[in-house]
Amino acid sequence: MIVGYGAAAGPVALELAKAGKSVVALEAGPHRSLATDFARGAMDTLRWHTRAEMIDKPRMGLTFREDSRSVAAPWPQGYAMASTVGGSSVHWSGQSWRFYEEDFRVASTLRELYGDSRKLAHLAADGAAIEDWPITYAEVEPFYDKVERALGIGGWPGNIGGRIRPVRPDEGNPFESPRSRDFPYRPPRDNATDLVFREGALALGLKPFHVPTAFVMDGSWTSSEGIQRAACTYCSFCTGYGCWNGSKSSTLSALLPATESLPGFELRTGCYVTRIVHRDGLATAVVYRDAHGVEHEQRGEVFVLGAYSFQNVRLLLHSGIDGNGQVGRYFLNRAVTDLHAIFPDRILNGWNGPSVQRQGVEEFNGENARELKLRLPDDQFFVRGAFIGSPSQRLPLETYDVHPPDVPSWGAEYKRFLTGSLNRYMGLQLLTEPLPYEDCRLDLDPSHRDEHGMPRCRVTRTVKQNELRMARFVWDRGKEILEAAGAKRIWGSPGATATASSTHDMGGARMGTDPTRSATNRYCQLWTMPNVFVAGGAVAPTISGHNPTQTIWMLSYWLADAIVRGKVDLADSTAFS
Repeated sequence: MIVGYGAAAGPVALELAKAGKSVVALEAGPHRSLATDFARGAMDTLRWHTRAEMIDKPRMGLTFREDSRSVAAPWPQGYAMASTVGGSSVHWSGQSWRFYEEDFRVASTLRELYGDSRKLAHLAADGAAIEDWPITYAEVEPFYDKVERALGIGGWPGNIGGRIRPVRPDEGNPFESPRSRDFPYRPPRDNATDLVFREGALALGLKPFHVPTAFVMDGSWTSSEGIQRAACTYCSFCTGYGCWNGSKSSTLSALLPATESLPGFELRTGCYVTRIVHRDGLATAVVYRDAHGVEHEQRGEVFVLGAYSFQNVRLLLHSGIDGNGQVGRYFLNRAVTDLHAIFPDRILNGWNGPSVQRQGVEEFNGENARELKLRLPDDQFFVRGAFIGSPSQRLPLETYDVHPPDVPSWGAEYKRFLTGSLNRYMGLQLLTEPLPYEDCRLDLDPSHRDEHGMPRCRVTRTVKQNELRMARFVWDRGKEILEAAGAKRIWGSPGATATASSTHDMGGARMGTDPTRSATNRYCQLWTMPNVFVAGGAVAPTISGHNPTQTIWMLSYWLADAIVRGKVDLADSTAFS
């Protein structure tokens, strides 16, 4: 019994159905079609981006507060994750990363590098709750490889079995952890924006590379599931849009065609799960409302929560399942940092091509910049870091309100800026890594409910010293890249702003080895209810400076493998191999 059918649910549904299990997936959203909803004539910025038709804001609105002493208020920006078959993998950007070896052992890495140095005093003062993952990169590398073959991920390898940048000396990420083999195919070509960013990075002695991308670039390529999809046409409608020809890898385009033909699989749409029924420490059924509002009960033996982090946590808590008080704790999401520039002598064509035409640098991610950071004063020192990358997909109706603070938002001067500068604009991606803290959490809001009477998910999240210091440092490094590339007008905020949702929202049911410090074991199995598994980002103990989608797919394959191969005991979550 799977709740949701998005990125987290796709692999586990496929693998269990292939193993002969009877699988029912309940998806709240509709089944949108590539041929109709996402056809070329339906690429409507107002419909998908501005009005966010794929987003179920009425039922999944969030409330937000920065500390537990405050009263939460509805988050005005709303909820940014799709309610549709395939989930947010349908409208994501396609930037697809593996986490690094050290991303799975952040606590150990910090102890090894810094010991009990006074430089880490700010972490203790802010209540950092950093734990290693109970799994290692070496264990999950085969599952990352499986994602790349089944979903379709393209790129230049940076480390095959210890050989750094083994294909092209000027491409591939030299900081990536070892992969067992090359990508299935190459990423998209770069556009002018990416090449200008690359010039700036090279001028500073950095090692830029094209990020790995979940776009099919070779129409003759066939996935490990026997699915062949059309190659990308560089149409520019990517982030926020369904892909009209299915070249963007998603649960909808890459996994559902292989799953829906299996006799044991059933997908029901328009089904909104409101409660998990349980007795004597085991789940027995879920209660859901169909598209007509009629309530049903679906029984099962094994339950996989495959919705987004907020919904998984909310469903558990609303069902009276708090995992010894661990469900909802250690929430992780990005703090917002922005950096923009105008290049008066360059035409950048920022809306030319897909959103994953992106060059980036990793010198400041993780602990790669350790020596540079150690030279900082104690009150500026921070741990971990960020990916810095060029942007793409700047469609006009998505970019009209991006301008320097001294330019008005209407009138003749505003129009002069648009006509003279908008095609010379670049805004960098600064993907800073948050840490888990004792007071950053998700719970049920006692004052706000949805149409079915379920309490809304309340986010308690504040920006800590480490994130503020990191944001300042990374912003300065990004500014240096822009200046080296020739930017003349640069603006933005070097600070970090707390948000309710950053679309990289993880934690809330983290995996671990200690039931008093985690909600799930190494196979995403609830400690307190062994026939319930949590798929997706909610189980992450930490998050890297990378997009998490490929790791979410990897964890789903990892979870499915544990069930199929009998590595877990469905009556005892402490008994596993």
